[in-house]
Amino acid sequence: MPQSFPGKRSHKETNQIRVFLALRESSPLTKNDLCRHLNLSRPTVDVAIRRLMTSNLVVRSGQGPSQGGRRAILYAFNGQANYAIGGDLEIPELNLALCGLDGTPGLEKESLVPTDLLPDPRKTLAFVTRSIRTLAEEAGISLGRVVGLGLGAPARLDGDTITFPGDTLPRWKGIPARAMLEQSLGIPVFIDNDVNYMALAENHATDDSVPVMSYIALRKGLRHELRLGASALVEGRIFRGGNGNAVWLEHAYAPLPATDSPADKPIHLSAKALLEIVGEFISPILQMIRMFDPNKLVINAVVLGRAEAPFVKQIKTGLKAKLGRECANSITVVPAQDRQCSGAKGGALAVLHDLFSRPNGLIEGLATPST
Repeated sequence: MPQSFPGKRSHKETNQIRVFLALRESSPLTKNDLCRHLNLSRPTVDVAIRRLMTSNLVVRSGQGPSQGGRRAILYAFNGQANYAIGGDLEIPELNLALCGLDGTPGLEKESLVPTDLLPDPRKTLAFVTRSIRTLAEEAGISLGRVVGLGLGAPARLDGDTITFPGDTLPRWKGIPARAMLEQSLGIPVFIDNDVNYMALAENHATDDSVPVMSYIALRKGLRHELRLGASALVEGRIFRGGNGNAVWLEHAYAPLPATDSPADKPIHLSAKALLEIVGEFISPILQMIRMFDPNKLVINAVVLGRAEAPFVKQIKTGLKAKLGRECANSITVVPAQDRQCSGAKGGALAVLHDLFSRPNGLIEGLATPST
């Protein structure tokens, strides 16, 4: 598993990173395993392991099978050395999730942003900051062990600023959310559309890699409407387009019945109302399908409660009618499997994907002295 790394770095540093990434990919391994896999000498591996253990990034993991002599020690990637936090600012919902370096979900929290804070971006982001600090405290870790925050929102991106469409929240225009949160938290922050993060979480949870996956999510809006968000993954990576807003469905929304439930509860729909919603959303979904020609369409309609399964079925039927049986049969249409705090978990995964794609400074940024 040879790997090359750009930039100036000593051989010791490069080999340390190679050993670390090899253990991240295939733990546990013995030192002899690492020597064979990486074509490194035993003294080189000894030094790398010693330094990685001092940084708490690698731990002992028992002993290998006996081969007639002394049993070799196994070493493993420490997925709990540090953490990533993901957030989904769905408005008014705020979902947070903590993940280890190995992507294993940890503590998750769901809350509602107080109504009086929503119109003011600074007050809302201050609430997000407090909630993240509380999450870390409840998990028993300091923010110094958090490698980054991935925050998703149903917003339009413009560089590092976000804008909520329409006139529901008129002050949320061109808000430098990334800079504001980095200043208040002191950790790296990534901002993206929350449906992109939901798609990442789904891809990670199912491990069902397909060349192209389209993903749609239904959420409640602040004006008693149902909104449709979308994303596309190509070879497991978010397709963002030229400016970060690919698959943006700004005007895809449908009014909800007046007897609907509160913002944080599933929607109760009659058969007639469900048909009307399907009618509103089939055209933008069809447009997305024609643009991306996906192998799989994942539908997150958890917000519909008991109507989720009929919604997925009717969308599938509608696509067959519009595309023709042969084309529609080439697309697998399924409900989302990752359903709890998926946008938040995807945000944490996005942080980890970025972290491990940039070897420069990787060990230094992760190092946490063992206790």
